[in-house]
Amino acid sequence: MSLSIRYTRGLLLDLRRRLSFVRSAHDLLEVKRDQEIKEISSAIERLRELRAALEKKIEDVLRDLAMLQAAYGSQELISASKLMRDKIEIEVIPRNVMGVNVPVVRLVKLPEIRGKYPPHVEGLAEKARGVFEDLLRVAELEAFIELIAEDLRRTNIRVNALEKVIIPGYENMIKRISDVVEQSALEDFIRVKLVKRALERRREEERA
Repeated sequence: MSLSIRYTRGLLLDLRRRLSFVRSAHDLLEVKRDQEIKEISSAIERLRELRAALEKKIEDVLRDLAMLQAAYGSQELISASKLMRDKIEIEVIPRNVMGVNVPVVRLVKLPEIRGKYPPHVEGLAEKARGVFEDLLRVAELEAFIELIAEDLRRTNIRVNALEKVIIPGYENMIKRISDVVEQSALEDFIRVKLVKRALERRREEERA
């Protein structure tokens, strides 16, 4: 069974309404895409700064560790590390950014350092804890960039599909239907004119 579409003014108006909606969706997606690009650019800049600071802290910790190993030996440090009994507790909370759930890492509990280690190890342990906190911030930011970048990729695909396929498709269909409707209206007008003239001639003939 074949299906035929009647090219009518009603269909033309419906398609124009749909095209208006699609264009509005396209505009909103463009705004979202631009905002996501800004978010990613800003996050990458912050990540560079965090990584640079983290690398310096790690170098500082490794330097202190090397000095302590030289002064007290590795066995002393291994024994000191076993004194820690507390656990690190973190909580990952989702945050919605432009429709994308990104993780926010919250430190619930960090091990207490003061009074838990020998004096010559305590300073190193404090620095190591600071490194861990920065590592969490870096991981959080990297996850943010990765998730927003993936959504940006999908958004860009949708924008391109609307620009290159869907909107031109609607425009072409509207033009085609508009031409058919105008042609039909012209034919109806001519037909009415011909009928009117035929009726006038008949009335003239009847009067004669």
